[in-house]
Amino acid sequence: MKINDKNLIKLGFKKEFNTPVCDDDEKFFYFTYEINEHCLLISSDNLESESDGGYYVEFYEIPDIHFTDLGDLKMLIKLLKRGLL
Repeated sequence: MKINDKNLIKLGFKKEFNTPVCDDDEKFFYFTYEINEHCLLISSDNLESESDGGYYVEFYEIPDIHFTDLGDLKMLIKLLKRGLL
């Protein structure tokens, strides 16, 4: 199942808004989920999600790995939380 904003909020993601640099910059938002101080998940922004038909989530600063399926994302969060020391 594709990921939508309601799914992200229900999983505990925090909605973050961009700070436009210029008046004509388009406003957008994205979601973050902090596993701990060293591990952060970040979603695509709402503009991308509209064109892609859903959000994807990746590890902050590791764009080569991303998740587009809600079930996979839930499993990832569960495994990461289980592995916390």
